[in-house]
Amino acid sequence: MNTKFRQFSLIIKGKFYWLCVTEGTVMGEERLLTGREWLCTTAASFCIVSCIVSLFTIAFIGINRYLYVCWHAAYDTVFTRSRTVAAIFSIWVVGVALDLPNHVGWSSHWFDTKTQKCLWDRTIAYHYTILFVVVGMLLPFVITILCYWRVFAHIRVAKQRILRTQLQVRVLED
Repeated sequence: MNTKFRQFSLIIKGKFYWLCVTEGTVMGEERLLTGREWLCTTAASFCIVSCIVSLFTIAFIGINRYLYVCWHAAYDTVFTRSRTVAAIFSIWVVGVALDLPNHVGWSSHWFDTKTQKCLWDRTIAYHYTILFVVVGMLLPFVITILCYWRVFAHIRVAKQRILRTQLQVRVLED
């Protein structure tokens, strides 16, 4: 995978996340929301999108490592420059798509006094919260776990094969 594209995606995500973390802490609820609801909505969107992009990027890296280790012959075919760019673009589209329901009335953004951040209102639409958690958090988590589990299993089998071969060579030498 072209690491420059991956790094660029993570840098942009990091800048969005910085905005998400600092806007409520620096300004506080009254100053942030007094005539500036758009700022809370914008910061919440950046936060949600950057979170989703981060999780899916980690899953994408897991897929990349899985193919490199377990299916090395297919790696160069799958991870071409254009496909990598398309995958990163798709990850950003997924991030925006998962925040879109907050802008079309299914849910909304609000200032969370507990975390001092603008996020989506988890109490308005439980269906959206379930969608967000399952698709935006659990799906990339499961993909990442499965990919690295398969990498670990592949390495373990290869290690056992090498140890068996070494043992057979020692037996033949004796």
